[in-house]
Amino acid sequence: MSKTRIAIIGGVAVLVAAMLAITLRDGVSVPDGEDAEELKAEAKSAQPAKKRQARPPAVKSRSAENEGEDEPEAGEQGEEASEPEAMTEEEKREEEEEKRVDEFDATVDKWMEANDERPVTMAEVDSFRDKFRRIPQGRKEECVQRALNLIPDENVMLLAGILFDKTQDKELLDLVYNDILNRDEDVKKPILAEIYKDKEHPNWADTAWILDTTDSLPDGQKQE
Repeated sequence: MSKTRIAIIGGVAVLVAAMLAITLRDGVSVPDGEDAEELKAEAKSAQPAKKRQARPPAVKSRSAENEGEDEPEAGEQGEEASEPEAMTEEEKREEEEEKRVDEFDATVDKWMEANDERPVTMAEVDSFRDKFRRIPQGRKEECVQRALNLIPDENVMLLAGILFDKTQDKELLDLVYNDILNRDEDVKKPILAEIYKDKEHPNWADTAWILDTTDSLPDGQKQE
């Protein structure tokens, strides 16, 4: 073996011995390959992250604050929208008028069919007249016209209840009176005879003339 080769082998041995001594002293093995890369990654992640500088909070303008105070929340808006508006005195009056008209019309509807087995009683005549009195003056004509068109001869005493009410305007009484004059003879004669008894009735003069010209005055009387 040559001296050169012996010298190289000796140098390698010295280097290996030195590394072994260092390893034994520190008690740490030198990683290689993939283990070394993992250690580098862990060391990098262990470094403290740089703190991001916090942005100063935005200052809300006074006008924006005022707008926020004035605007109600969504829930409050819904509650306000759902609350019904209070009725005015005019609306209350109209509602009450409509209610009275409906009550009278419902009674007319009840008696628009003839029923021989159930004649009209005086109590029902009084009730019919009272409902008509409750109707506002401006709605009475339309209501009485409807009653005249729907109530048949068999229930005509309901209309007579209105005709005998001298508190009603003459125009309304004339409407009922003229309608009854166009009814059958056996229907209108008892009503005319009843009116003839009351000289204070607004239709008494016309009734007396009709009874006189038809020789229908009570006890054969003659009108002077």
